[in-house]
Amino acid sequence: MPAHDQSTRRTEQRRAILAALGSADRAFSAQELHERLRATEHGVGLATVYRNLGRMAEEGAIDAILRPSGETAYRACGHGHHHHLICRECGRVVELHDCGLSDWSRRIAAEHGFSEVEHQAELTGLCADCGAAA
Repeated sequence: MPAHDQSTRRTEQRRAILAALGSADRAFSAQELHERLRATEHGVGLATVYRNLGRMAEEGAIDAILRPSGETAYRACGHGHHHHLICRECGRVVELHDCGLSDWSRRIAAEHGFSEVEHQAELTGLCADCGAAA
């Protein structure tokens, strides 16, 4: 396969992955995303899904979210500083842009001699639908 065809295919695969991630209000593991893509016209292999997810997460194009089970899931989120509220039952993810942790994290870091501190927060609980069903 010529190099141009390979790069076109990689771009198409990446676009298909981003479209699948961006079309839902939850995060998907690599296996779940692979199943979604297999159900469409995009024949993307599992290794390709893993490779693209890793690359896109490193680039900041998508977010890697650690589920309560310890499994990593991925989601196409908005840009800028944000955190996640995750339903531990259905996997629904809500982006939280109101962050009150910045002052606290700088203060705690300074107390322990740290600087240039960054933070990430993922809150887990039950969404309204799952809470009502419980």
